[in-house]
Amino acid sequence: MAVFTLASITGAPGATTTALGLALAWPRDVVLVDADRTASQAVLAGYLHDVKTNGRGLTSLTQLWRDGIDLASDLPKHMIQLSDPDITAPERWFMPGFGRPGSSSLFEPVWPELMDALASLDLSNTDVIVDAGRWGSQGLPAAVIANTRWLGVVTRSTLRSLAALRLYLPDVTAAAGAVTSCTTGLVVIGPGAPYSAHEIADHFACPADEVPWQPDDASVLSDGVPGRPRADKRPLARSYTVIAQRLRQSVDDWDAQFERVGSRGVRTSPARSEPLSGQIATDAYDDGEVRVSAYV
Repeated sequence: MAVFTLASITGAPGATTTALGLALAWPRDVVLVDADRTASQAVLAGYLHDVKTNGRGLTSLTQLWRDGIDLASDLPKHMIQLSDPDITAPERWFMPGFGRPGSSSLFEPVWPELMDALASLDLSNTDVIVDAGRWGSQGLPAAVIANTRWLGVVTRSTLRSLAALRLYLPDVTAAAGAVTSCTTGLVVIGPGAPYSAHEIADHFACPADEVPWQPDDASVLSDGVPGRPRADKRPLARSYTVIAQRLRQSVDDWDAQFERVGSRGVRTSPARSEPLSGQIATDAYDDGEVRVSAYV
């Protein structure tokens, strides 16, 4: 399976924008799933300019599940193209979320079959990015975590955001720790206000990627405003590309390690996320600056 899930602790730190940015930068075919149990339809109304779903999405999947229809075979009918077709680029799709408040409560028994169906897309070389919304007091559906390879918690670098992160991160890591193949990480939006990604990663003993604070460029994703020239070369887009490639490579590396170990008849757990080892990954940008993109 190759499912990557993003969640937030506080409201609106940029999780949906980050999930969308990663999907648009992903190195192979990908499906972005709006699994936020608080219905908002942010991607539909913002980046996709209020595109009509025509009944596609999680709400309609509830009825299909009740009717006993196999969700795996019906998934393609519930996806919307996220970007214009390009034979030279991976395909990018979007699965709309809940269409009205309260729909998520009816979806609870559907999560296991949906997540199994999404994980099976790996057989067709398609990855899945899940925008899970806020963690909340109940956490995420167990089936979402059980099928997730990487659970990223999106946070700002402010003291207010980090105080909330301190309260909930133990629950996040405990839930992920119960799944052999799931690792955790932080995505710091706007480091340096006032804490750096390095300080945050060190304090919470959790690997951290960073996304620069670029509200004008982020509004292209969050609100669908026209982008700047050469937007794909700007720091925000470059950070998404760095993170996407790292996550995809981490899965390939683990799969290769697992296959080597399995060939000797011994099954082991994957390498889990560890505290900082002091290595800092950097990325150079067109403006001449070199910024830290991840702490590992």
